[in-house]
Amino acid sequence: MLVNTSMTRVSQGRRGEVSLRPRNPRATRGFSFVEIIIAIAIMGVLLALALPMLSSYMDNNRVRNAAEVFITSVTTAKAEAAQRNAQVEVVLHADPTVAGLAADGISAAKGWAIRTFDRTVHIDGMALVEGGSGTVAPVTVTGVDQDGAALTGVVFTALGGTTLAKRADFNFTHDTGGTCVASGGQIRCLRVSVTTTGRVKLCDPAVAALTDTRSCN
Repeated sequence: MLVNTSMTRVSQGRRGEVSLRPRNPRATRGFSFVEIIIAIAIMGVLLALALPMLSSYMDNNRVRNAAEVFITSVTTAKAEAAQRNAQVEVVLHADPTVAGLAADGISAAKGWAIRTFDRTVHIDGMALVEGGSGTVAPVTVTGVDQDGAALTGVVFTALGGTTLAKRADFNFTHDTGGTCVASGGQIRCLRVSVTTTGRVKLCDPAVAALTDTRSCN
């Protein structure tokens, strides 16, 4: 048998095996500098495309987290009212701590507090802050009634109802992430509605279909 020695090299092992190994060193070379630059450029383009989507996801997640925590506070206030046989309120606050216990509520806030309606007992306070950094989160909660008039909170009675004359809506928006989806933006703004009978619902103002359970209608 003839073997082209310009392309391969014949080697014989101890047991007589014959193997053909390439002589061309380019067959085992690594990446060239140009190939590495091209790969880095492609990765940069993909990262640039993904960053806005990641940022939008995080902004929407902050809004949802704030709304869900607010629902927990509303549920706590309702249970406390029944347990204490007294009126308990969830009130929007700039300073939802013991220091701000006696302060009046505000219609747009970065936090809220749970307290007895006579303001003698501070049950809980929630400030919207980012992790352990202490930086105030870019999420704002705004209270209005179903006609759009400003509200500072909701008061629950011992029987589980509220003192509301109309439904209360607490809207959660993002300060820096853009406008709400309902207005053509990319932030999935959410609403927590509390009826006069004490029913609580988390909904999405951007969902118009009445048959959709996420609808606020």
